[in-house]
Amino acid sequence: MKKHIIIICTVIFCLFFYVSAPAVNDSISSVWKISKDGKSLFLGGSVHILRDEDFPLPKAFDLAFEQSSMLILEANIDEMEDDKIMQYLMTQIFLPDNKTLNTILKPETYIMLQAKCKEYGFTLDNVSKFKPSIIINMLSALEMQKLGFAQEGVDLHYLKRAKKLNRPLGFLESVEVQIDMLVTMGDGYEDDYVRYSLYDMNSTENGLEAIVAEWRKGKAVSTEISMIEMREQWPVLYKTLLSDRNSAWMPKIMNYLATETPEFIIVGLAHVHGPDGLLKQLADSGCTVEQLR
Repeated sequence: MKKHIIIICTVIFCLFFYVSAPAVNDSISSVWKISKDGKSLFLGGSVHILRDEDFPLPKAFDLAFEQSSMLILEANIDEMEDDKIMQYLMTQIFLPDNKTLNTILKPETYIMLQAKCKEYGFTLDNVSKFKPSIIINMLSALEMQKLGFAQEGVDLHYLKRAKKLNRPLGFLESVEVQIDMLVTMGDGYEDDYVRYSLYDMNSTENGLEAIVAEWRKGKAVSTEISMIEMREQWPVLYKTLLSDRNSAWMPKIMNYLATETPEFIIVGLAHVHGPDGLLKQLADSGCTVEQLR
């Protein structure tokens, strides 16, 4: 059980595009300068889990960090080590009442999920009271570890640097908000959610290649397509994971943009692109958006 909880804590901050890439020409990358009324800040698309060989990061990230006076992340990653946060997580991960996975999933879906769990050395009997979203995220984390993604990501890398420099920190949402989002994924359509997730998991390695290259180069073709497909096929999940959070962050980002010194905001890559992404919302708000070189 303890091992599984650690996995859950790791994956809370890796909800979308756990990607990385080999070294390539990185004169530009997924970092943008946002300007309005003579003020500016930097926005970086984050990769939450990396491999050792993926360091150093593209130079644009260092440039933004060096030119900024404050680091802004989605949430305070360090709070995941707080006992109160862990206790809160533990109160949220279980199915209500007397429900179990085999009572809310169709038999064929349960068998598929059971087979996937066996690949990683545990059975559904041991976690039968966990919500489907918890099981899926546990499996996703294990899948990423199998592919070699176990190093710190962009967020944690710059959080550590900011702390060493005693640089001010800010956060767009609380850890509790991220936990609530995690545990409610798939609520009301659990069977479809599990089936889709297992299908998607089978193509994880191949599906990452295009997005990996785009992240490193600051491109967005595959990412944009993924966002549009998610909005059309999984509108509730898209709304919960992306569009609602982007809209909630926008007033905070605009407040940061109004300050005298630039901040460096780092969020998951999926929040940057897409029809409701931050780049589009910032441009629609009258901001000048330019890729940092």
